[in-house]
Amino acid sequence: MERAQRNFLMVGVIALAVSLIGLFRDPAHFWQSYLFGFIFWSGLTLGCLGIFFLHNVVGGNWGVAIRRLVESGVQTLKLVALFAIPIFFAMSSLYSWTHADVRAHSFAVGHKAAYMNVPFFIARTVLYFVLWFFLGFRILRMANEHDRTGDPALFKRIKGASAPALLIFVLSTTYAFIDWIMSLEPDWYSTIYPWMFTVGEVLMTFAFMIALLVLLSKHEPLASFVTPQHYHDLSNLMLAFTMLWAYMSFAQFLIIWAENLPDEIPWYVRRFSGGWGYIAFSIAIFQFCVPFFLLLMRFIKKNPNLLRVVAMWMVVMRILDVFWIVVPAFRQRGLEVYWTDIVAPIGLGGIWLAYFIRNLKARPLLVPNDPRNTYGGTAAHGH
Repeated sequence: MERAQRNFLMVGVIALAVSLIGLFRDPAHFWQSYLFGFIFWSGLTLGCLGIFFLHNVVGGNWGVAIRRLVESGVQTLKLVALFAIPIFFAMSSLYSWTHADVRAHSFAVGHKAAYMNVPFFIARTVLYFVLWFFLGFRILRMANEHDRTGDPALFKRIKGASAPALLIFVLSTTYAFIDWIMSLEPDWYSTIYPWMFTVGEVLMTFAFMIALLVLLSKHEPLASFVTPQHYHDLSNLMLAFTMLWAYMSFAQFLIIWAENLPDEIPWYVRRFSGGWGYIAFSIAIFQFCVPFFLLLMRFIKKNPNLLRVVAMWMVVMRILDVFWIVVPAFRQRGLEVYWTDIVAPIGLGGIWLAYFIRNLKARPLLVPNDPRNTYGGTAAHGH
């Protein structure tokens, strides 16, 4: 872990420094790439937060195996909040609704103008992070105290606090993705879009956690704890979120395409033309169809090596999906890829992964007092 942390940090710092060349040579494309990277890595953090609340509410041994991984992801909220700050200084480059001529043309309805303005945008973003910090770290402190004491009453309090926290999480991420992504095209609106994006982020996080769990389970303490049933349950959850993401994505597409309204259909026309359509079909096939059929097979779900390949593939496809959603809002003439689209996300990702590993090293990988441990593995090695 020490070596991995150093390597990720070095790669991240170098890549981010190199990407800053683009800030001076081509600021518009740099900020587009930076926003793409921010959306992807913040989604992984928020996915960890959602899974953390979900596991506390529903229970299950599946979450015991990845609990420390998820909690380490929750702690990266501090870093993601720092990543968000530069976007405030680039809003005129990223969000067309900040320009007076666009506001005059697009915001015929007064409530849009009242909602989409720079001070309110910044205030809402700060509010989202305040909510996530308060809920996530408050419950995390309670969980750490329960690990130390094993108090059953405290465990009930954690479950009771996580239920409303999960509801607030879903609502707040919905508005966050409306602000950060959907408002890139202020004339377009979809009620299912932010929910679909939240589900996609949780799906990616499950895939990331499974791939990491397989890697760590080659060594103690996870080697003697993780069983095929853990992988089976986690892969079933990944399958469930794959189906839910596909259902929401297809429902949005079907309704908008069938209605063919001039203020809605351009969003898809833009993403199906000029080369973007190849990415769209790739996402449909390789982020849903192929993983769906693979995850129906029991031998894959209980084979760590095969499951890891599927999980890593899902993460790669999610990167492509986020790119397809975010970047065509700026590059409407057709598919264009700039070097900053690769370097900037790598820079943010290297720093994120280094900080994630730092959090992961700070505590035992297994918790001896978790009452949800029911598969017969031992967490004694966690001390």
